[in-house]
Amino acid sequence: SNALNQNTTGFNNVAVGVNALDANTTATDNTGIGYQALTSNTTGTRNTAVGANSLDANTTADRNDAFGYNSLTSNTTGTLNVAFGDSAMALNTTGGSNVAVGTSALNANTTASNNTAVGKNALTANTTGTRNTAVGALTLDANTTANDNTSVGYNSLGANTGASNTAIGSRSLDANTTGESNTAIGDLALSDNTTASNNTAVGKSALFANTTGTGNTAVGDGCLSGNTTGNSNNALGQSALSANTTGATNNAFGTSALLSNTSGTNNCAFGTSALRSNTTADNNTAVGIDALRANTTGSTNTAIGSATLDACTTGSSNTGVGREALGVLTT
Repeated sequence: SNALNQNTTGFNNVAVGVNALDANTTATDNTGIGYQALTSNTTGTRNTAVGANSLDANTTADRNDAFGYNSLTSNTTGTLNVAFGDSAMALNTTGGSNVAVGTSALNANTTASNNTAVGKNALTANTTGTRNTAVGALTLDANTTANDNTSVGYNSLGANTGASNTAIGSRSLDANTTGESNTAIGDLALSDNTTASNNTAVGKSALFANTTGTGNTAVGDGCLSGNTTGNSNNALGQSALSANTTGATNNAFGTSALLSNTSGTNNCAFGTSALRSNTTADNNTAVGIDALRANTTGSTNTAIGSATLDACTTGSSNTGVGREALGVLTT
């Protein structure tokens, strides 16, 4: 079978299969099991190859582990790689310290190092991108050269080519292409984001519809879920600013705060249902539960206190301080 047939002084080697370790001369502590496993290895040591054609191009590289058909099949001098799965890291040549677990995980990786891919097709298109972590089927599967991305969850960051993104949750940031420095934690968080950067979404469907809006922060299920192009909004609390689409520079803290706002800008709402009905109005400040709750299009109002100005709908330039202050004012 030609297994180990060129070996001269190498020892502690195991070769099982046609042409397994057949070029090995002086290398030690290698294991090759399967057709042409480690067939080109000459002086590389402490390699383990299990599966047909696994590590079959390896020559001098040390301490690689390949399990599965064609796993690490192109590796020549890359070291400290671990590949488990059919065609895992199949195109890697000189990249080192990579971990690929799953069919076609890190399949296209050539020279990149320090990547971790766990799941079918995880980081499968990556070529030279480094320091990426992908856990879950189809995670970061379109990434080619981008660095420093972390993806955990089915198809999270699935279309990504941008750098320094973090996605934890099924389909989080799954449409992102070139957006960078985004953080999405929760199922479908920042799901529609494409090119926008510097967004933070924590909670199921937080910033779900955001495409190009930048500098937004959403913490809570459904927060800013309708936002598309609005920038620099901050929402904390379930469904806060959930209807916002293009409104910018809004701050909402509390469940359903600024719930109905779509394009209104420069509003501040602190408290459950504060400014809940506001849609397009600008420059309002509401502090307290139900403060300015009914306001829709009135602008430049200030309400401080529980239920203050809570009946006002379209009135503008009002100031109410104290519990239920100006509570009967409508317009």
